[in-house]
Amino acid sequence: MSTSRPFGVTLISAYYLITGLIGVVWNLLVSVFGVVLVCFVPGMLAGGIWRLITSVLSVILGASLYSGKDWAPLVSSIIAGLSAFLSVLDVLNGGGLIWPVINIIVNVGVILYLQQPNVKRFFATN
Repeated sequence: MSTSRPFGVTLISAYYLITGLIGVVWNLLVSVFGVVLVCFVPGMLAGGIWRLITSVLSVILGASLYSGKDWAPLVSSIIAGLSAFLSVLDVLNGGGLIWPVINIIVNVGVILYLQQPNVKRFFATN
């Protein structure tokens, strides 16, 4: 028997889906322009393709969270942890303060939320 999806899971999955879809469209454009401009900006094509791959994976993760796949919270927690860690490095390297701190707060919130008993129960029963 499956339990109802917690609202926070819906929000997190929507975030991954929306940012992933926007990333796919944007990075397809970057990759296409990278092919055209490869003689001027050689790294544009490789960077665009890498970001395209990560955007597609974000869409897959968002759909998996929404449908309650049992592996999705672990992968989301790992990604959130890495993102928070990179934001800490960004702050330490003087890369700004406002957005990295917001990113740290959001990602730590995601990790803590995915550890809640009702959220764990949702993923365990679907």
